[in-house]
Amino acid sequence: MELTKSKNYEINYLAKVVDIKSFTKHPNPEVTKLKVAHVDGYNIIVGIDEKPGLFIYFPMLSEINPHILEYCNLYEKAELNKDNTKKGFFGSNGKVKGIKLKGLVSEGFLLPAEAFNNFCIDSFNKVPEFINNTEFDIINDNGKTVWVNRKFIVSRNTSMIEKRPKVRANVKRFNRLREDQFRFHYDTELIKKIPNAILPNDIIHISSKWHGTSAITAKILCHKKLSWKEKIAKWLTGNSFDTYDVIYSSRKVIKNKYYNKNVTNGFYSSDPWYYATEELKPFLINGMTLYYEIVGYLPDGKPIQKGYDYGCKPSTVNYELGMQYKIYIYRITMTNVDGIVTEFTPLQVAAWCKRNGLLGINTLYYGYAKDLYGNPSKEEQDSEDFNYTNWIIDHMANDKNFYMEELSPDCINKVPHEGIVIKKEGSWHSAMKLKCFAFLNKEQKELDKGETNIEDNQ
Repeated sequence: MELTKSKNYEINYLAKVVDIKSFTKHPNPEVTKLKVAHVDGYNIIVGIDEKPGLFIYFPMLSEINPHILEYCNLYEKAELNKDNTKKGFFGSNGKVKGIKLKGLVSEGFLLPAEAFNNFCIDSFNKVPEFINNTEFDIINDNGKTVWVNRKFIVSRNTSMIEKRPKVRANVKRFNRLREDQFRFHYDTELIKKIPNAILPNDIIHISSKWHGTSAITAKILCHKKLSWKEKIAKWLTGNSFDTYDVIYSSRKVIKNKYYNKNVTNGFYSSDPWYYATEELKPFLINGMTLYYEIVGYLPDGKPIQKGYDYGCKPSTVNYELGMQYKIYIYRITMTNVDGIVTEFTPLQVAAWCKRNGLLGINTLYYGYAKDLYGNPSKEEQDSEDFNYTNWIIDHMANDKNFYMEELSPDCINKVPHEGIVIKKEGSWHSAMKLKCFAFLNKEQKELDKGETNIEDNQ
């Protein structure tokens, strides 16, 4: 039996084995019955009687398997627990909440490894191997898997799910997608999860994170549906008849993967991704892929993300770029005929967007990390648990110049700023994010109300 990752795991919502060697006092001297553990730059508030040792860390806004919660007596309703005389603090949905207690934010939950071990023995009659820093979301027992935790998603709201045209079962659809040409956007990892994510001599780029729905539009080589003459020519010559065409998608769903002249399925005319793609088509050159965020409102007048208007206004009469919705381009790549990808730098993305009259990545800071906040004090550097990455992240998390823990500067509505995106020179092909707790808190309150969003429904 092993603790491992599922095939489609969410990188920011994995459980983790952690060895807590010590705790610190709550910074508020009035709080005497609680103390603080530190995991990956996160503070987790625990009871004063908690002892050092191995724990399973569950991140904020993840969902824990109800069987684990029941066995470990973690539900706030005693009747849901194995021992009906004991109470925890989890609601029936099993969501890991973040809290702010006496000025200190707690992001996540720690379960003693012993309790998790007992659950495994009772369920599988086997003992898992606890290796420090192991990330996982499933238990794998000889091919049989049981999920441990996952990203919390409210049951899908069917009113928000895109209605696709029906296709007759006997109609064959032609897949025009070349796998070496199209790439979804990488998962943007939470910076607090990454050891030594930023060092003093790193050149970093910081930009705002927008709260909308992700999209991709690419002009790439696609398979062509060949005539019988072309099929013969291909067989005789070995030549490819692949041609450049536009592919577009949401964060994880390709919208026009299939093509058949008698079938319209896959080609949409009523979703924001379609409209955005039509606007971007004139700017594309062969091999170019644009990654961007669509913000504002949907064609039916509903908000893409509740409260986050970004200066747009709803309308069911028309759907115009700059009026009902906006496009913020944050990444551009070029893919050659062999499938090799070249990445634009953040400054090149910004310059390309400006040149073409499009909204692009905004630069809040570009330069050496050490020049952002100066050097840590000698007292800070001499402390036993000093870590430069954690030090600079703590400063970023409260930086008003980045609108952290402030209202969004781009929205008319008073809503929390989502956060920032950090990239490092030499690794422009990846990014890290730092979210505001105020934003996360708003998000978890909406989840508690059963509200869902277009991103999760996709």
